[in-house]
Amino acid sequence: MAADSFTTHITTYIRTQNLIHPGDLIVAAVSGGPDSLAMLHALAGLRDALGFRLHVVHLDHMLRGAESAAEAQFVAAYAQQWWLPATLEALDVALLARTYRLNVYAAGRAARYQLFARVAAAVGAQAVAVAHTANDQAETVLMHLLRGAGSAGLAGMQPSVPWQQWQTYGADVPMVPQAMMSQAPVLIRPLLATTRAAIEAYCAEQALPARLDPANNDTRHTRSRIRHNLLPQLIEYNPRIIEALCRTADTLTAEHDLIERTLDACWPQLATQRSLGIDLDREVWQALHPALQRAAVRRAYVGVGGRATLGLTDLERAMIAVAHGVGRVIELPGGITLTVGYQVLTIGEVLADGPQLPGEDVLLTIPGEILLQNRWRVLVSEQQAALGTSSWVVQIARERIPGPFMLRRRRPGDRIAGRRGRRKIQDVMVDAKLPSVLRNAWPILAVGEQILWVAGLRVAEGVQAEPGAPAIWVEIIKPEQGSAEE
Repeated sequence: MAADSFTTHITTYIRTQNLIHPGDLIVAAVSGGPDSLAMLHALAGLRDALGFRLHVVHLDHMLRGAESAAEAQFVAAYAQQWWLPATLEALDVALLARTYRLNVYAAGRAARYQLFARVAAAVGAQAVAVAHTANDQAETVLMHLLRGAGSAGLAGMQPSVPWQQWQTYGADVPMVPQAMMSQAPVLIRPLLATTRAAIEAYCAEQALPARLDPANNDTRHTRSRIRHNLLPQLIEYNPRIIEALCRTADTLTAEHDLIERTLDACWPQLATQRSLGIDLDREVWQALHPALQRAAVRRAYVGVGGRATLGLTDLERAMIAVAHGVGRVIELPGGITLTVGYQVLTIGEVLADGPQLPGEDVLLTIPGEILLQNRWRVLVSEQQAALGTSSWVVQIARERIPGPFMLRRRRPGDRIAGRRGRRKIQDVMVDAKLPSVLRNAWPILAVGEQILWVAGLRVAEGVQAEPGAPAIWVEIIKPEQGSAEE
């Protein structure tokens, strides 16, 4: 593929996938290898035509001593040649892997994505660009197929990934706060429709002195074995196997999107989120098509902190557990449990600690901060309502409920408004499996006698602000988490 054709191909892909917009600041993740160097070179040449800016980021994993340090300097020099700002960091990934009992690949991946998130936050980027290619997509589809997967897994990687999803890619290593950003940058893959052969030809034509990491040839890793052993054999059966696998991913992406959109429509009637997990209404769930049932379990699992899409084997275990009836409890990856109750399927975990009011009622100031017991905190602010917040955040409609707002303990006879009428706070806490020792001092947000929120467990019907509308944010911060103000 000639250089003009290469950049035209990438430009078309960026536009059709709506990856970059005029005025955007893009953080480009550059390892120094052919893929990332070609991406940086192409994006740098497209800055004026597409009207965006670039910031380079590179992580030295410190696995190859002077060689990896030299690669970092190479990336820095290349960024300087293009007059691009750059952030370079070094981290002992081998030590990180030992500390958190991970393999080196998983530790390196977590460290990279945490760095991407921190740099994006620091520079105010709208997107982070990574250099995954069509070959990487084919390898991903094959890897998921070998493990067993449904449409979500076989859809492979997506051209763009929302912040709420990609910020969890670094969750194996709890090094930095995960979700407190002034904005939510997306992860983009401008080369996802470009083959590695086209990239290597472009590097040769442009005389790009890419650096090759010998770890990519280490066949101890599944992906590397697929790349060097399985794919070459499949090419003997179909010379265009990479293109075929990418088409399969595109087709299943569309089908998975249909499932997700259908699930979106019934989710408000199906799911109730609380700090300890997510409850799925059993009657509503059982009325769904099996494909939607699996998707609902998967969404709830991710929603309570699952670090990856559930595999097909775990989903089938969940389906069998529900079929066997009330009282079944199974453990899913990451220490998350599925409990089959009479009315709900509960996906979550038992809470051993939680927010506790230190004394009597507390009047909230806006903005303000309140210290709770055991280093938990409450942050109060006034800003526009947004999607994608956790069960520890409530966004009160400012125009409908002006305040004053108070945090207090539960009182005899307390009830909260819901879709099916008013419920006793005691019942809400019992249904949430909140340990009895935590109930009396559990924070409850109220205006006068009206209860707005049982922190992390239940929001009253009709008090949440619509996205984009003025809202009072009340957020419970766990001791190990950061916040937007930090």
